[in-house]
Amino acid sequence: MTYLDTSAFLAILNPSDRNHQSAITAWSELGKRQDHLVISNYVMIEAIVLLHARFGTQAAERYLGDILPVVEVVWADVKSHLAAVTAMLAHPGTGGPSLVDCMSFEVIRERRITDVFTYDRHFDGRGFDIIG
Repeated sequence: MTYLDTSAFLAILNPSDRNHQSAITAWSELGKRQDHLVISNYVMIEAIVLLHARFGTQAAERYLGDILPVVEVVWADVKSHLAAVTAMLAHPGTGGPSLVDCMSFEVIRERRITDVFTYDRHFDGRGFDIIG
């Protein structure tokens, strides 16, 4: 099972991203392995919003039509949402993990996921096997 972060989607769908080639390779490998791919609904929303804002409707449509159908979306409940908010607020100031990242950490913990496809530094040093 592999958790997918928004940064991976942005790298896959943006040819000018510095991680684009490694993201394409990693995405292809995950497909070959037929790995079970997981995201939170927070990542789903963040990816749609960022892709649409930065690259337009076509990028958002590609995400919705080509990528989203092959992942399991884990929908946040009140308990996991409050845990994510608490975790985010535990990092005072700026530069800490976002609410979306903290929700990701909750889903990863709850599902006992070890592999994470990300280019986000907030996932470093948390005991995950980083893909990307």
